[in-house]
Amino acid sequence: MPVKSLTPLPVAAVLLAAFAGGASAQESGLQSLASVRQAAERALHHELDSTVPGVQLKAATLDPRLRLPACGSALETQAQAPRGSQPRATVRVACVRGVIWSVNVPVEIHREIDVLVLKRAVGRGETLGPADVAAQKKVIAGLASPFVARVEDFQGRLTRRPLPQGTAVTADALSAALLIHRGQDVTLMASAGGIEVRAPGRALADATSRQRLRVQNLESLKIIEGVAESEGVVRVSL
Repeated sequence: MPVKSLTPLPVAAVLLAAFAGGASAQESGLQSLASVRQAAERALHHELDSTVPGVQLKAATLDPRLRLPACGSALETQAQAPRGSQPRATVRVACVRGVIWSVNVPVEIHREIDVLVLKRAVGRGETLGPADVAAQKKVIAGLASPFVARVEDFQGRLTRRPLPQGTAVTADALSAALLIHRGQDVTLMASAGGIEVRAPGRALADATSRQRLRVQNLESLKIIEGVAESEGVVRVSL
């Protein structure tokens, strides 16, 4: 009996055609489910930023009872790039010529990344350097990584809490990067009435961006308060 054309289905639909007891997956006239999964993976890979390395995609196994009539043309796909932390995305795969059908295929997203693992236990308020960590590979779900990947990212940052040996260091385990260091010579900036005044100063405390700190004006020797505005620059009030 010839296969009749199917009515188009909405995106959320999963097309289940006639169930044939004991029918082979290679039965003549049926679309290979493996080809549907491969089309979904290719479509999502195309949507992802090619500059993101280490991406691994795996389409979900489709119900083996699914009977899709063989498509007489290339399968059409519709995929949207996932958000950074999204561990999976859904790709619509469809046949739009001859027989008409569509199926939504979930695709899992993983990424292999470099992480820095502690070679020793550290306490709160410590600085980390190259001797404290070892680089390792790690597979994570989604594209966004919470882990620190470069030793340079430790600069000016302290540990927020104790961390045991073997921990892969995450960004939230470190304080914000310091813009100002205690004892550092800084530029004091003040403005009023459209006039900007600069003076040499010395930081009396560490400070991150927009953090208040005490500084000494090296011209007047007065100790005043200011806000860390950028690296080596403290804005003060007149």
